[in-house]
Amino acid sequence: MIIHSDCQSVICQLQENDKKKAILEVIDSCSIFQSLPDVERFKRGVLRRERIETTGIGHGVAIAHGKILGLDSVKIALGLSTKGIDFASKDGLPVHLLFVIASSPSIQIEYLRALSAILQSVRTEQVREHLLALKDLGHDERCERFFSMMSSQNFVWLCKTQKD
Repeated sequence: MIIHSDCQSVICQLQENDKKKAILEVIDSCSIFQSLPDVERFKRGVLRRERIETTGIGHGVAIAHGKILGLDSVKIALGLSTKGIDFASKDGLPVHLLFVIASSPSIQIEYLRALSAILQSVRTEQVREHLLALKDLGHDERCERFFSMMSSQNFVWLCKTQKD
């Protein structure tokens, strides 16, 4: 298993405070999505899903997601918002942690595992605070602590299977 060492491939500091623009900013800023078979189609799918019902789950967290054919692994990135984004979350709080998930219909179990791991982890205030503290992406020690914590939670989005 190889852990991503480049924070900026999966984490970005958001400038946008509009929900739609913030989602697109995460997709455009995090290089993990550059390998998608059709990034524009993925963007449309995520925004279409968001129009159906908000993915703001409360406690300042949203988990936007979309499906795209041709993926063999779930890809997840995290956008951090200092200002907060109005996601029309049920608790009315602005979103500061915006996860975006790309998966394929053929890897539904992996998607559900990743979603479950995120939901379980962000339930704790300590994890949410730790994630928000990642605003300074150039700080290697903080980034390493984040990756260490997430890999111990079995976050598949931070781990790649080493190809032999």
